[in-house]
Amino acid sequence: MRISPAQQTTGEQVPPSPRALPKRSLLADAVSRYSMVGVLVLLVIVAQSAFPGFLSPGNLKVVLLNTAPVGLVAIGMTFVLIGGGFDLSVGGIFAFSGMLYASLANSMPVIVAFALMIPAAIAMGAINGLVITRLHVNPFVATLGSSSIFSGLAYLINSDGAITVTSSSFTYLENANWAGIPAMIWILALCFVAGGVVLARTVYGRSVYIVGGNADAARLSGMRVSIIQGSTYALSALGAALGGMLLASQTGVGQANVGVDVTLDSIAIVIIGGTSLRGGQGAMWRTLVGLLIISTIDSLFNSLAWNSATQSLVKGAIIIVAVALDAWSQRRG
Repeated sequence: MRISPAQQTTGEQVPPSPRALPKRSLLADAVSRYSMVGVLVLLVIVAQSAFPGFLSPGNLKVVLLNTAPVGLVAIGMTFVLIGGGFDLSVGGIFAFSGMLYASLANSMPVIVAFALMIPAAIAMGAINGLVITRLHVNPFVATLGSSSIFSGLAYLINSDGAITVTSSSFTYLENANWAGIPAMIWILALCFVAGGVVLARTVYGRSVYIVGGNADAARLSGMRVSIIQGSTYALSALGAALGGMLLASQTGVGQANVGVDVTLDSIAIVIIGGTSLRGGQGAMWRTLVGLLIISTIDSLFNSLAWNSATQSLVKGAIIIVAVALDAWSQRRG
């Protein structure tokens, strides 16, 4: 087993005691643990040098607002990957939730529509969890199929693929500022804090790490592995739904085609931050670092006026490198 409750104190796999490691090993461990933080710092320096206004409060607000929806998806994806799963359905849930939220907001108060979407999102994720844990369908196949289903449902709500909401309160989250900071940034920050606390400081969070590290050993020790793994898909769906609703609030329109890149981007954010695809290792702060790296790269792309095809090529290369580094780190370990 890769991790135990006694080891779990910071929300990621804990290294051996410093006294048990030579100085060279300590340095290598520190480099491995915080290498992505160094990459982020380097990217910020490059961005600020190339575009002096990059670190201005106004630009940082724009960067964070643009990535807030996919950031929420990445928070849920972190739970799934640490728990040893994989979720390709987030793009479909993202689009379907935005469309359903917009449709409900046209027929009832926006706050009621938002509240109804929370249990609906959890139910979508629970379906994924049941198919994977009870029917024993491979997570890749199960979530790929459900992604197609949810994407189809998004278009069934409106065959035109878009729903415009006339209520002015629908865009409240886009326009609201709390203590001078956009409401969407507050929501993103609070979700990161909540996700980090749950993973690092609760019995449930430690259980997710243990199950992701070695599900068979966790099962033999009496843990309810199916429930724990299934719950991570519910959290993933909740993050995807919140992201879809926030994007709809930003644009004032529910759109069925907005989830195309969400799956790739959310997985990229999590693994670039350093969460392992093998399960049992990672942390919410790592996902935050990954989000900031992707946000900085996107901002650079846009400033350089790179087209979407070139951006996709570079992002794909970054993902391959991140996964290769993860595999190398596992072999080294």
